[in-house]
Amino acid sequence: MRTRTLLVTLAGAALLPAFATPALGAAPTIGNFGAVLAPVPHDPSADAGSEVSGHARVITVDDRATVVVTARGLSPNLPHVMHIHGDLQAHNECPGPEARDDLVADGLIETAEGLDDYGPIDVTFSTRGDTSPASALALDRAPVANQGGTLVYSRNIPIPTDVRQNLDDLHIVVHGADVDGDGQYGGRTTALGVPIEAELPVACGELDGRFVGH
Repeated sequence: MRTRTLLVTLAGAALLPAFATPALGAAPTIGNFGAVLAPVPHDPSADAGSEVSGHARVITVDDRATVVVTARGLSPNLPHVMHIHGDLQAHNECPGPEARDDLVADGLIETAEGLDDYGPIDVTFSTRGDTSPASALALDRAPVANQGGTLVYSRNIPIPTDVRQNLDDLHIVVHGADVDGDGQYGGRTTALGVPIEAELPVACGELDGRFVGH
């Protein structure tokens, strides 16, 4: 009887490492960030007084992020490309009125004019497929505002490690404004090779938050 008991005890001990292994794995790195979206300060006479506002939430678990963006006051029934912007090695901020005429004196702050402030594109908030900077102007995969000019976007996407580690210094920028109200994007072709109305930044917000995991 004692021999059988000893064998059972030894067998149980041998199984312990197999069951204990998951508990020894590294805890996920979790981040919780938010941004208040405010209008990009174009000259009101140039952008027809656009007043886009909203908020964004980015919750990261390791190298994936659940992104939720709500924006109001957008051009209705049109796609609006959105990105995380920021230079990972520098301080970033939303552009001020002084950026209006850096390249073209038209009172508007096109994307290229705002780059010195909010930095390059790091992640694209597309509705499907690729989310890298390569999809920055993929209007066919951009979220679309409803008839009332409200946009709600939600997606779980991959996020590069270096971007995740610097989210507290980065920004979310929403683009697209039908300035002349003709129901489509037009205007001069910008340095990005698209009509200015399609890429015009209309709202910007700094991400702020704290890591809640390790």
